[in-house]
Amino acid sequence: IGNKKVMENKLFQSVSVTAEKWIDIEEVIPNELYAYLCTLQEQGYSIIGVEQTSQSTSLEKYEFPTKTVLLLGREKTGIPSQFIHMLDHCVEIPQLGLVRSLNVHVSAAIMVWEYTRQQILNGTTDVNKE
Repeated sequence: IGNKKVMENKLFQSVSVTAEKWIDIEEVIPNELYAYLCTLQEQGYSIIGVEQTSQSTSLEKYEFPTKTVLLLGREKTGIPSQFIHMLDHCVEIPQLGLVRSLNVHVSAAIMVWEYTRQQILNGTTDVNKE
């Protein structure tokens, strides 16, 4: 998150429903994001972009590495080009019909669920842990 002060905002707190108290949230200033992601790659994380490109893999065919960072873009404009080139993979969510995009928060929820589902099936995550 770009500024941890947003966690003090009453609207943020009402939407998060106390989740901010139970998960680790790091502050990364937007102009430092590229360097932060490079550091994570050096630590063995794969940077997975949620974007429709000519090289994207459809979500139902993609197997997430255990050490994954999901990078989502902005509404309407997607992931900035400077980040596209650093991605280890691009994954897109298959859709039916004419509309070819989802809101960022919807895409995030789908991707996090699929990552979690795969980790549960692979036995790398215990859903009963606190």
